[in-house]
Amino acid sequence: MVRSAARRYSAPALEKGLDAVELLSGAREPMTLSAIAQALDRSRSEMFRVLRVLEARGYIERARQTDRYRLSNKLFLTGLRRPPVAGLLDVAYPEMRALAAGIRQSCHVSVLSGERMVTVARVEGPGEVSFLLRIGFGVPVALSASGRVVLAFMSGDDRAATLADLRRAGAVLPRALAARLALIRRRGYERAPSPVFAGVTDVSFPLHDADGAVSACLAAPVLHRRGGRDPAGALLPAVRLAAERISARLAAARGEA
Repeated sequence: MVRSAARRYSAPALEKGLDAVELLSGAREPMTLSAIAQALDRSRSEMFRVLRVLEARGYIERARQTDRYRLSNKLFLTGLRRPPVAGLLDVAYPEMRALAAGIRQSCHVSVLSGERMVTVARVEGPGEVSFLLRIGFGVPVALSASGRVVLAFMSGDDRAATLADLRRAGAVLPRALAARLALIRRRGYERAPSPVFAGVTDVSFPLHDADGAVSACLAAPVLHRRGGRDPAGALLPAVRLAAERISARLAAARGEA
């Protein structure tokens, strides 16, 4: 955790709690009280009180009734209640349900969150088999089809600043990324194999707000059947139309506010 000596105000108890939350958010496995205290250079006794309060408020939880702590979903769910995100979901879900029914595949909406594109809404397809991401699933921005769409439609200055932040954070940026982003801007979408799952092609379109900015993406992860043709191309018009309808409704909602 970074502690700045130049800060004007200090709230030690709050800082301990935030340090613990930030530590657990990046932990691959649940951590014991001792491990947390050691990582934060704090005593076991002071972190014991902090962790008990965080657990009582639901921000952290014990893993399978052990003495190891992990972050709960409360912070993420709280973030979904923010007006911009909540408004996006209110608008997107009806169009997503219609899209999933039409293409018989699942679809989802993801937003930029730090260094990752994170799934905030999903609708399961009615077909025999569909590919469904859990809410909160994240993929590094530059490796994600939706992440590249967001990068492509940023202003030049915003894109340069975002890529610089990603590099400082140690993110892996694909070669020829600039050329790929230029292609996405020209055709208006991204279509590419999933960087995580074999046999899945991600089709992603931007969702524009009333000002024309892209803050989220609508995507359909399309499954490939053995011996069959890639169905992603046939689904492009339907996904494009759904994204355009969501964007239009977002703009209309902003105008009515």
